[in-house]
Amino acid sequence: EMSASLVGSEMCIRDRFTGAALMFSMPSCTDLDETVYDKIPAENFGKTDGEINSIIGPAYNTFKRYFSDACIALSECSGDMAVVPTRKGGDWYDGGQYREIYMHTWTSQTSVIKGAWSTASEAIGTCNANLKVVESSDFLSDEQMSLYTSEIRGIRAFWIYKMMDDWGNIPLVTDYADKELPVCQPRQAVFDWLIKEVTEIAETCPGRENGYAKFTKGAAYTLLSKLYLNAEAWGVSCNNAYQMAAECCDKVMAMGYILEPDFKANFSLTNESSREAILAAPFSETDTDKDNRWQLMNRTLHYKDQLALSNGVSAWNGVCAQPEYVKLFSDDDPRKEATFLIGQMYNASTGEPIETDHGFLLNHTIDVTMLAGTEYDGTTWGAVNQHDGARCQKWPYSTTLTDAMGNDFHVFRYADVLLMKAEALLRSGGSASEATSLVNQVRERAFGDSNHNYATVTLDDILLERRLELSWEMHNRQDDIRFGAYDKGMWAASNCVRKTDDYLKLFPISQDAYQSNDKLTQNPGYPAFK
Repeated sequence: EMSASLVGSEMCIRDRFTGAALMFSMPSCTDLDETVYDKIPAENFGKTDGEINSIIGPAYNTFKRYFSDACIALSECSGDMAVVPTRKGGDWYDGGQYREIYMHTWTSQTSVIKGAWSTASEAIGTCNANLKVVESSDFLSDEQMSLYTSEIRGIRAFWIYKMMDDWGNIPLVTDYADKELPVCQPRQAVFDWLIKEVTEIAETCPGRENGYAKFTKGAAYTLLSKLYLNAEAWGVSCNNAYQMAAECCDKVMAMGYILEPDFKANFSLTNESSREAILAAPFSETDTDKDNRWQLMNRTLHYKDQLALSNGVSAWNGVCAQPEYVKLFSDDDPRKEATFLIGQMYNASTGEPIETDHGFLLNHTIDVTMLAGTEYDGTTWGAVNQHDGARCQKWPYSTTLTDAMGNDFHVFRYADVLLMKAEALLRSGGSASEATSLVNQVRERAFGDSNHNYATVTLDDILLERRLELSWEMHNRQDDIRFGAYDKGMWAASNCVRKTDDYLKLFPISQDAYQSNDKLTQNPGYPAFK
C-alpha cells in the first residue's frame, strides 16, 4: 500500500502530501491543500510562481496546527502553566486524558499524545512532499531553488525539533521517496542532524525585511539557540552548547528585531505589524478549514463569556491556568491582566452579572477547587465548578469573533531570544551584568519603568521572567524540564500528586503510530509495544 502511494506519474499533488504523511506515521486523509491545484499531475506542477507558492503554502500551514488542543496539552498542561480540569457534569473528562497529562500518568494510548504525534509527523511528511516537488522543478533559478528549499527544510527542522523535544528517540525521515518503514533514531543522532541541517540553511533563508510569516534567518538562528540551550537537559553531547546558544542569540539580536514598546502589540488583532515577531503563524477570522483555524477562544472561555465579550463565540469551557502560576504575577505587573481573564463577568448589554446554568455567578476565580465526592476512576482527580479558573485572554477576542480568531500566533519572538541569551550567559559562566541587562529590558517593557529591575539576575529570576512573559506560548514544558521544575505542578489544592520518574521527561510513542509501523521502539520506562 505504501509503495502505491509513491508511484504513478499522474499522481495529484494532494496524494503526494498524504503519501508522505502516511509513510511517516499513520494513514491520513488530512486536506493539506485547497482545491486549485489538487488535480494537476505532479510532473507538470511547479512551473509558475503561483504554483510554487501553492506548494510551499501547505508546509507553512502546518504552523497553524502548532497551537492545537493536543500540542497545548503536551506543552502547557504537562508543565506548570495550564490545566484542563473536568467540569461539573463531566465536560472535559474525555476518558481521563487531561488527568493523565496533569498527573504524569499518561500512556501510549493517551489521546492528546497520539494527536500531537500525528500533528508533527504529518507536518514532516508534508514538508518532505513539498521539498520533493520543488527540487524537481526546472522552472526555478538557482537562487529561487536555494531560497524555497531552505524555507521548507527550516519548517521541517522545526517539527523534527518538536518531536525530538517531546519524544526524544524518533523516526528521522527526510526523503520523500524512501519507501522503507523508519526505525526510531536516538535523540543524539536527531540532535546532531538538526544542528547540521539548520546551520546549513540558516544563511540562505529569507531576511527579516518582508519576512513576516516566513522561516527566516532569524527563525533559523532562534531554533539553533533553542537546540543548544536545551542540549544538556536533553542529555545529548554538544561542545560549548551554552556559548553556542548565546552566539546564535547574538546573530538574531543583530538583525533589527525589537521589543515592541507595548507588550500587547505582540498579541493584538493586528499583531502582524509587530517587529518582535521572528516566526509567525498567520490567522484570519475568515479561516474555514477546521484544521487550520485558531479556536483558542473555544478551548478556554466559558459557555457564557461571549455575553461579556460581545461576540458570537460558542465556547467549550476547557483550559485554564494552574492557580499558583497566576499568583506568580504581582498585581502591578500589567502582564497579569493582559494574560488572564479573571473575576466576575458582566453582560455587556445589560450590565448585569452573568450566572452559569448551575446557579453560580460567572466569576473566574484564580483558585480551582475540586468538588468532594466527584473523584474519577479511583483517583484523587475530581470535577470543578464550571466558572473556576483564570482563562486565557493574552490574544484579545474581537467583537466580530465567531469561529476563527484573526490574531496571529508568534511561534518565536524577540523577548524569548533576550531571555535565552541571559540564561545561556549564566549557565556558561558569562557576564552576569549583561544577563541582568537583558532580563531588565523585558521587565522595563512590561512595567513601563525601571523600578522593578533586578540588581543581579539569577537563574531562578530568569525562570520567573520566562513564566511571566511567555505564558501560553508553548514553552512551558521545555522550560520546566530545563530548570528542574517539571515534577511539581502549580495546583497544590488539587491533591493530585505527579509521578516524578525521570523517564517521564519523554512522552511515550503513540500506540497508533506503532500500529502503522511496527519498527518503532517504545521509549524507556514504558511498556514495550506488542
